[in-house]
Amino acid sequence: MKGLQVDLVFPRFKILSGAERAILGIAAALLREGHRPRIVCHQFDPSCRPRLPAGVDLECTGAKLDWSRNRYVNAIFDYLRTLRLAPALDPNADIRVFFGPALLLAWRRTWRRRRGSPTIYYCWEPPRVLYQDRKAVLSRVGILRLPLTAALALYRRLDRRMVAAMDAVVTSSPFAAQQIESCYGRPAHVITLGVDRGRLDQFKRERRRGTPVLLTVNYLHPRKRVDLIIDAVALLCRNRGPDDGPAPRLRIIGEGPERASLESKARELGIEDNVEFLGFLPDDDLPRYYWGATCYVHAAVEESFGLSVIEAAYCALPVVAVDEGGVRDTVVDGVTGFRVPASGAGVAQGIEKVLAIPDRGASLGASGRQLVDSRYQWRRGVEDLLTLARSVRR
Repeated sequence: MKGLQVDLVFPRFKILSGAERAILGIAAALLREGHRPRIVCHQFDPSCRPRLPAGVDLECTGAKLDWSRNRYVNAIFDYLRTLRLAPALDPNADIRVFFGPALLLAWRRTWRRRRGSPTIYYCWEPPRVLYQDRKAVLSRVGILRLPLTAALALYRRLDRRMVAAMDAVVTSSPFAAQQIESCYGRPAHVITLGVDRGRLDQFKRERRRGTPVLLTVNYLHPRKRVDLIIDAVALLCRNRGPDDGPAPRLRIIGEGPERASLESKARELGIEDNVEFLGFLPDDDLPRYYWGATCYVHAAVEESFGLSVIEAAYCALPVVAVDEGGVRDTVVDGVTGFRVPASGAGVAQGIEKVLAIPDRGASLGASGRQLVDSRYQWRRGVEDLLTLARSVRR
């Protein structure tokens, strides 16, 4: 199956984060394997440009998606405007993969019973706004709460019909596959993701002792629960004894709607000098921070996968992660890091366990790097995807 034309459809490439990095990683792997990947979208943020390999075609309509100052309302337009991408699809594509909000367009194609390429839906997870975050979203939309409540109820029924119509559903982790099967009653095939080994190894070095540096890389959204990590740092600073050495320093990489609230929280807890907000950083700058840290911390609510977690582990960082979601597959408790309860106290305890090890978790980090290097490869994911496409091709 060499030389296949593959359309990867995702309405909005926002500031470079997990979903964008995964799609661009798949595109790059397809290109390396001799295929012709093509990205189809309405918006492609400049931060994603450095990860777009030469040879991967980009079809970007530039259509307006932001119709409101409320980001939760704008998310609805990501779905509604997806249908406007139909003319941008290549009629000669051998495979089309529709990501996230592109489900509506994928369903339209299936409904019209067009022959040709299979309709594959890449579902990161069942939409949180429909199944998990509904109350949180409704609390943030003001006067639109009542009409949006009715709209979400209708869309939930439609969502299940659309997923049922797909030729195949794929996802990023066994945890996400379980969620999808529980929600939709159909299996999802796991497509292996990977890491950019060359980019991550460019700053490889031995870690120095001194002030412990904690790192987290996240889009600053409530579901990422960065506030728990700040709570943990406050506890560690408060409980530090005179013989315990310097208190840890937390570096937070990422932007998002919760930044101001998180900065305020650090000030209220009196640890603003121990918490550094670095904002969004280009992808090529991240390896320097991975290799310059002592421990990586992850606290997101049932994250389906977490690319930054496996990138950190590949950089030999021990990982402290809440014991839920896809990290149950990527973090081996006591071997590559520690899985902990989702609380400030739980996260603090995990960090303390890392720092209490004589080598400050270097042995955990070495095991994590070995696990990621052997298990997570973009080429394997592409093979999984193409094998599935062949099995469902009409």
